[in-house]
Amino acid sequence: VKQSIEMSLKNLHTTYLDRLVMHSPMNSMQETMLVWRVFESFVAEGKVRELGISNCYDLETFTAIYDQALIKPSALQNRFYADSDFDVNLRQFCKDKNIMYQSFWTLSGNRSALATAQIRKLATVKKLTPQTLMYAFMMTIGHTPLSGTTSDQHMTEDVAIMERIQGGEIILDANEVKFMSKILGIPESS
Repeated sequence: VKQSIEMSLKNLHTTYLDRLVMHSPMNSMQETMLVWRVFESFVAEGKVRELGISNCYDLETFTAIYDQALIKPSALQNRFYADSDFDVNLRQFCKDKNIMYQSFWTLSGNRSALATAQIRKLATVKKLTPQTLMYAFMMTIGHTPLSGTTSDQHMTEDVAIMERIQGGEIILDANEVKFMSKILGIPESS
């Protein structure tokens, strides 16, 4: 881990990273926290400002990391899709603890819903693509969708919808959020 951070700093020509993200929990909580302690040492050294974790779909595991961490995770990066029940309980935990929830696989994991006539119609009414509508949905519910596009056009569209929302524009009202949640199949908080 230490060699990796040093190489990243060198390759990026910087003295610090904004956030270091653990790819996933290790095989045991003891191993996970051992790696997390090394991550925390980078924050203490000024090499990293914030820590996060990815691919952590179990609330009990994430809560244990949070409880044991000296430097709390500032972000959770997970796939946003039906197989994980859209991380309903994890997203609520993140909201309660002021942790940024960042979704990936946001479009790929929801292709069927985005292809429905209802979503396409709502996107048309909003003068968006179904994909940018999905990103608007994620941002409206307080999350950050991570874009993996390699298309300049799609990236321009993604940035434009983010700027509109950050500028205060309301793209989706509460009823439209509920409507999209239902089409996506997002369960109610438990």
